[in-house]
Amino acid sequence: NNLKLLKEKNLNKVSVEINTLNNEVKKSNELASKLKKIKNNSQIDQKYNSSMDIMYKYEFERKIVEQISICENRALFLEKELLIAKNKLGKIISQKKLIEEKMKFNFLKELQLKESKLARDTPPFRKN
Repeated sequence: NNLKLLKEKNLNKVSVEINTLNNEVKKSNELASKLKKIKNNSQIDQKYNSSMDIMYKYEFERKIVEQISICENRALFLEKELLIAKNKLGKIISQKKLIEEKMKFNFLKELQLKESKLARDTPPFRKN
């Protein structure tokens, strides 16, 4: 029973970890898409194309592209971690099922022993 409870505790921890990782992947993907929209919407008016404006625009786009790549790399890393956590969850679930089957088997074995002992110790009934 203690082993079963430990497996359930680990199962809950891994489930929380999976949910957290999944939320982080979503946030990272949303942030990357927002940054892409900002990059696409940042256009300079053609009338005011001074060298300083072009330089600032280039720097701004470079920083946005850098942030986009960071977000995409983070999302890839989190997806790998998510896959590892899902595999871990699958192993824990299979171990928990195995433990439950062994507990059920042991319970049935003990029940059979008690029934056989009761049948052996009970005297036969006589008809009068």
